[in-house]
Amino acid sequence: MSTPEPDTNLKVELLRSLDFFKPMDLEVIESLVQNCEEIILDPEEILFKEGEPGDAMYVILYGGLSIERENTVIAKRRRGDHVGEMSLIESGPRAATVKALTKTYLLKILKEPFHNHFTSNPQTLMEILRTISERSREDLEALDRSMKNLQEEKKITSRLQNLLNNTSSEIYTLDPSTFRFTHMNPRALRNLEYQSMEVTQLKPMDIIGDIDPEEFEEWVTLLRSNKREEVLFNAVHRRRDGSFYPVKTQLKMDFDESPPIIVGLVEDISELKEIENKYKQLTFYDPLTGLPNRTLIIDQLSSAISEASKENENVSVLLIDLHNFKTISNSLGYRVGDLLILAVAKQLKAASPPHGIVGRTGDNEFITVLSQSDNKTNAEDVACQLLDSFKIPFSIGGQDIFVGLGIGISSFPNNGQGAEALIEQAETAAKHLSQEGENNYCHYNSDMPFILKSKLLLEGDLRKGLERNEFELHYQPKLALESETITGFEALIRWNHPERGLLFPLDFIPVAEESDIIISIGDWVLKTACRQMKTWLNMDFPVQNIAVNLSGRQFKKEDLVSNIKKIILDADIQPKFIELEITETILMENLDTVTTKLRQLSEMGVKLSLDDFGTGYSSLRYLNSFPLDNIKIDRSFIKDITTEENATIAKAIVSLAKSFRLKTIAEGVEVENQKAIMRAIGCDFIQGYLLGKPIPAEEVIQQLSPL
Repeated sequence: MSTPEPDTNLKVELLRSLDFFKPMDLEVIESLVQNCEEIILDPEEILFKEGEPGDAMYVILYGGLSIERENTVIAKRRRGDHVGEMSLIESGPRAATVKALTKTYLLKILKEPFHNHFTSNPQTLMEILRTISERSREDLEALDRSMKNLQEEKKITSRLQNLLNNTSSEIYTLDPSTFRFTHMNPRALRNLEYQSMEVTQLKPMDIIGDIDPEEFEEWVTLLRSNKREEVLFNAVHRRRDGSFYPVKTQLKMDFDESPPIIVGLVEDISELKEIENKYKQLTFYDPLTGLPNRTLIIDQLSSAISEASKENENVSVLLIDLHNFKTISNSLGYRVGDLLILAVAKQLKAASPPHGIVGRTGDNEFITVLSQSDNKTNAEDVACQLLDSFKIPFSIGGQDIFVGLGIGISSFPNNGQGAEALIEQAETAAKHLSQEGENNYCHYNSDMPFILKSKLLLEGDLRKGLERNEFELHYQPKLALESETITGFEALIRWNHPERGLLFPLDFIPVAEESDIIISIGDWVLKTACRQMKTWLNMDFPVQNIAVNLSGRQFKKEDLVSNIKKIILDADIQPKFIELEITETILMENLDTVTTKLRQLSEMGVKLSLDDFGTGYSSLRYLNSFPLDNIKIDRSFIKDITTEENATIAKAIVSLAKSFRLKTIAEGVEVENQKAIMRAIGCDFIQGYLLGKPIPAEEVIQQLSPL
């Protein structure tokens, strides 16, 4: 080892060229150089040995060093790296032997200069932390390479076990066949907040929050088949309490174990992320999806508007509202809700133009910003692409979940001139869609605020209408095709509005369904229909039942079954005289809960019909899962029943219903030809204007009364 006369200017310039010293002022570097010693090592020359006391750290200006323990190379350091700093922090003996790989030029920094210059400079300390973090990953890789040499008779030696237990990284082992964890080191248990005895009940998707399960299984398959040596990916881990933290993960297959296991080496990077990005993340990004939040969207939208105004171009804002997200989250739990939001965010990014801005502005709201300079696709085309992409259900936790969308669109310069105005107008357009049904889009127009106000006024009128007994039921007959007799009626609500006259359901039910008023209206309809059925029975009319529609909000009530039972008992009729019609949307909410309620109603004796059959996505499975009595063929198939396609569909529905021992009711039959076709394909009942429009109870009595 030699110590040549140092060249101060050269050392200053060399230090200034290294990232490690860039944050320091020139005066600080010059002062540091004056207090540091220059060291030159020849190849294989030892800098210090394991166990020796240390009072200095070394910065590599040229060349490289090898770090060894017990004659095993565990790491290598190159130009710009430093070694030996832990002795200055812990004042302990050297943890390894360090020697030169090639001719190496070093700067020796003693403890006093270290404390004088390094600890007073936070940016330099950050560089030290970053370097230590990077070394931790390198050391883990070295540890992984050394594992095979440290095993004995299929057991990890006590020395390796101590290393695994004391490392700052998470380490877990995974059974590739059962996809269950077999072991987690103490660091992983502490980070994830689990007990060791709980580990074997967990699977990767229980803790990995943003990796597609099918993609993860594909990785495991590649590792098992030895087609890939390792898998590296970034993810987030979910603690037991539901919170997340970011990680970098390395998966490897250990074939020396019998049976082989997957070893996961995980680095918790939350502290580094917090140091580097805390302010940025909290201020500008949604914590779950990582998408821009409303604050950042407004900033980016403002920039897009500024550029568009210069180039005389357009900017569009698409406000995407998830209609049924709150219902899904409440019924299936926050974990499924979080995973669904992540899947939705991923789908929106994939379905949006590459240069479009996608953000999350609320619990169930996302936003997409499109500028003309970024893409050649107009807002309507993008909206259609988004709606089409959500027709396929999301698979979350083994369940297929459908998400309904409403997309409100505003544009610059046609609508608002500022970012916040455009977003508010897109939100108004999305709210306007709620009365039009989900899976649609519309543009903002200046009438919408007045329309929304009218909806609020209409909701108030609905409450008054119930109090003032302004509602009445009309009854649409149901004809049995085999006997050509009227066997029942469907109860349809009408509203005698004091100012607007007679209103039909489409005029007010969509508004009612947005609030709990629909529950009160639904109860009134059922009570009125039951009392009317009692009247007809007392008059010996040959009416077998009255059908009543149940809303989604009614069905979600915990006391649904007991409430229906009480209403029927109060009317003093048997449950068999009441037929409840439900939609596929209701059946999709929560399979277990829906099944329980339907079985209780069926056991009570109430008849159950599935309304608008054939318009949903997963109709067939309901026929086998729920205790239904009838299915109603949607009027869209009956309208053009003379076409080969619709006739084939209708025939298939009837045939399918018979195989499940269900009756079929064709809706919207208006002409004799439609009736004849439905009779020919084996349909049981028909409804529609061919039999007459829905009429008040008094007119039904006139029609059914004997002459």
